[in-house]
Amino acid sequence: MDALRHSDAIRRFRRLAVMHQGDATVWKTGLLISLALTTIANAASAQDMSKLPDGEITRSGRYSAWLVGPTNIYAHGALGDAIEAGGFVIEQNGSRLLFRLPADQVFEDRRVRLADVDGDGSPEALIVRADLTRGASLVLYKIKEDSIELMAESEPIGQRNRWLNPVGIADFSGSGELLAAAVVTPHLSGSLRFYRIEGKRLVNLGGIDGVTNHINGSRDLDLSHVADLDGDGSMEIVLPSLDRTRLVAVSVRQGHAKIEMEWQVPSPIQRMSPASDGTVELELANGQRPIVELQK
Repeated sequence: MDALRHSDAIRRFRRLAVMHQGDATVWKTGLLISLALTTIANAASAQDMSKLPDGEITRSGRYSAWLVGPTNIYAHGALGDAIEAGGFVIEQNGSRLLFRLPADQVFEDRRVRLADVDGDGSPEALIVRADLTRGASLVLYKIKEDSIELMAESEPIGQRNRWLNPVGIADFSGSGELLAAAVVTPHLSGSLRFYRIEGKRLVNLGGIDGVTNHINGSRDLDLSHVADLDGDGSMEIVLPSLDRTRLVAVSVRQGHAKIEMEWQVPSPIQRMSPASDGTVELELANGQRPIVELQK
């Protein structure tokens, strides 16, 4: 029984207690049950609001967001442990909104990405949601004044324990249209895909295979970087090849993704640290820390 159903039961038993105030036994029984259900409901609510242990707080203007409701029902472990989130919280000016998933889904993520996708001046929330049987999908939520609603979602990968890692939301094509980008199965095929909002769907527009932005079991979600490398107004994505022995820059030209630049490295890339001067420092498996100049 979830917290809302607990609340309904509490109200019913309280009404019962009031109706039977003259009958001491019924009144006491109703009162005790009401108190017990209140305790359970409060515990359930506290669990709903409990932060994900390895989760992050993200901010955009007056909005803050974080994942809540730790659960081990999925047990995939792509992010280093078997604990995922059952919901997320949006905080605005001290007021909090809670969104909870049904029992057959989790947020297989560490953060809620906040970005104004529809241009209304307030951010939307982008998160990785995993279905217990159909695997991960990219999901976008609309944050309203008093509620959080599903805005658009991609098709699930189609198999349990199959994950994707978002890259970001940006104008990747130079058309002015914001697209979402993610690497689907970054530990297997490494498919960089671009998504457009069409109604309630995030439609897969295609992309390029053989790249990655995550190491299996790592908590680091940032093995990619978005920047306009050539100053043409469209954003490129810099990320490792699937074997992590090359750093590549991917662009979208006339609707097609292609590798514009690449840099060979002597050992697999473990970590990336972009700098404001157009360079990125790499941490390699052999301990080296080369700095790569990204600008053309």
